[in-house]
Amino acid sequence: MSRTPDGTSINRLWPRSTSIFLILVGVVLSVVSFIVVINMPALGWHSARDHELRATYDAFRETGTLLIKAVNSGSNYTQVASPGPWVSAAWDDDPGAYIVASLMSLVTHSGSPYPGLGIAEALLVALPLLWLPTAVARIFKRARAGYAVVLLPPLMWLLNNGTILAGTEYGLSDSVSTTRVYALYGIAASIAFVSLSLLVLFCTFRLRTSLLIAVSFGFVVLATIGNLSRSLSGMGIAAAVGVLWWLHTRKKWRWVAGIVAALTAIALTIGLQSATMTGLNAARAQATGQSMDNLPNAHGTWHPLYLGLSYPQPITGQPSPLGIVWSDQFGWDKAKAIDPDVVIASEKYDLILKDLYLDEVKAHPLTVAKLYLQKFLYVVKHFGAMLVFILVGLVLALMRRAPQRRPLGAAITVTIPTILIGLIPPVLVMPLLYYYSELTAALSVLVAIALGGLVWSLTSMPSHVRASERNRLSSRALPTAPLPESTVRLSVVVPTRNGSGVLGATLATLGEQLTAEDEIIVVENGSTDGTWDLLQQEQAAWSGAPSLVLRQSPPGLGEALRTGALASRGRRVLLTADDLPFGMSDYEQFLRLPDDVMVAIGSKAHPESQVRRSWRRSVQSKIFRFLREALLQSRVGDSQGTIWADGEWCRSLAVVSRESGLMWTTELVLAAEQQGLRVVEVPVVLAEGHESGSSRFRFGDAWRSVVGFTRLAVYKDDYSDENWVVPLAPRTLTTADRSIP
Repeated sequence: MSRTPDGTSINRLWPRSTSIFLILVGVVLSVVSFIVVINMPALGWHSARDHELRATYDAFRETGTLLIKAVNSGSNYTQVASPGPWVSAAWDDDPGAYIVASLMSLVTHSGSPYPGLGIAEALLVALPLLWLPTAVARIFKRARAGYAVVLLPPLMWLLNNGTILAGTEYGLSDSVSTTRVYALYGIAASIAFVSLSLLVLFCTFRLRTSLLIAVSFGFVVLATIGNLSRSLSGMGIAAAVGVLWWLHTRKKWRWVAGIVAALTAIALTIGLQSATMTGLNAARAQATGQSMDNLPNAHGTWHPLYLGLSYPQPITGQPSPLGIVWSDQFGWDKAKAIDPDVVIASEKYDLILKDLYLDEVKAHPLTVAKLYLQKFLYVVKHFGAMLVFILVGLVLALMRRAPQRRPLGAAITVTIPTILIGLIPPVLVMPLLYYYSELTAALSVLVAIALGGLVWSLTSMPSHVRASERNRLSSRALPTAPLPESTVRLSVVVPTRNGSGVLGATLATLGEQLTAEDEIIVVENGSTDGTWDLLQQEQAAWSGAPSLVLRQSPPGLGEALRTGALASRGRRVLLTADDLPFGMSDYEQFLRLPDDVMVAIGSKAHPESQVRRSWRRSVQSKIFRFLREALLQSRVGDSQGTIWADGEWCRSLAVVSRESGLMWTTELVLAAEQQGLRVVEVPVVLAEGHESGSSRFRFGDAWRSVVGFTRLAVYKDDYSDENWVVPLAPRTLTTADRSIP
């Protein structure tokens, strides 16, 4: 194992006592989860599978051979002729859970398979929680991130439909999936959770090549067990082995090593699964006298795909637009209508269903595509709370430029193959609880990481940074002594950067429209042209009725707006742009507002606004509005318009505001909403030349918006606690004030 020059292991991040405490947190979580599962009543399987499970369990206790049953016992789905008293059972119907149940009889000696399955499920649920706090702590290199995982059970209860268990839907049911999720699916999900949590843990270690090879083969074994538990369930685990090799390879060869390792692990998983089933089949053939090669395919491929076109009938009760019914009997009847002699679950049967499925796809491609999209959105909605929490936690963590980024990125990446595989059953077949196995496992891992990241981000500000924050706010503070009542009616704040081409016309327009009781504050922020020189020339020659005030600020729209607001003296403040995008149409609307409106927005989203928008801008606006609603619970349609606000309130916001860029007006609107102030949107008319078919929008803008919305979501409650000075009886604009010169 590699060591630092002082002889300590490079994998050691803290004293041994800290590691012990993290393990103790894991022990507490494991014990709680184990007790919860072990005290659940026996969760019976679907009736047909229940018969098969009991038959294989009884046969194993009598013969010691796995996956066989007495002739004419078990499910009627899996009946074939046999020369002796025993016949092959379960066929390829995810045999892992049947095997676990039979083997657990050696422990429980029970006449029922369910006590053993309950113990196995409890162990699998509890096991990964032993090391999950350590894994999360190591990602962020802070023990408190791992300690935060103790909150995972109540968090899962809030996010995942009322279960405190992480990594599995075991025990859950709803109005659509009325049978509680049983061990066949619970075990598959828990094995995926065990594997993914271990992958996350090993992403934080530096391993010797020999140990890396051994660890990789261990994950191949886990992937094989996952595949036996549920078809393809382990393939995401095998693919994620490539991430470990990517982390341990020099930059030049990282991608090659990662891809080769992933493909090798997948091939080994398929080979090991085949070898395992070959061994089991040999024992079955010897016990039954059957040839395993001639067994029908119980699982099939096309039967579930065809029945998956019955959506939304199983979910809403409304018929499928394709007239397909969610029923095995429906599929059987369709096949028998084509070939009355077809054997259910045979290869010929599956080929008939294949033709039926492809015929529907060819005849109704758009309808089928729409069904799949609807199922995908249904899945996203089901996991919506988990996804939002993950997004908030991970974005906060990734915003910090710290050493945790690499292991955090690797930990996120190892879950992606399992998430993609996990989308296949609910989207291509049906979005039912028991089809969420892999998705639940992967998203639970991400919830644990996001929880650690959230706590780490909110508590990792060092003391000197907190002192800097206090100094920053104190430098903005308004005078403590009461000021005489201002005679300024309106302060118009005009931020500008490289605005020399438009400022002349803008100042002329404002000078004509405003009165001697008003002031114009132009804030130059980071210009690289002659903007500041132009402004000084304009001020020297200024003879307009409103006063003209010049200020400079650091680069950033938020910095400029904050500087302008703090410099303002008006009873009202208007925040606009240096090219007056709405002309004076917003100003005219603002003057018509009642006096008690504290904050108003010149909104492009107002239904009466006259705005010509390209389709790209319309899509972008809808995305940003969705983010505001989802992350900030904001009710406004457009937070990026011009702002009309009470002067004292706006200056108070400027003192405590955090944003320095485009999100400053969104922060202002959010603060008003959090304080229960009335926010009004008024219609505007977009000036000529302010909308073109092209868009300057870039992916980086989208990312910065997501980051900004997430940051505001974390801080939003702070604004409701602010004790800002808002005049009880503010001086309002008179009728004369409202006239437009």
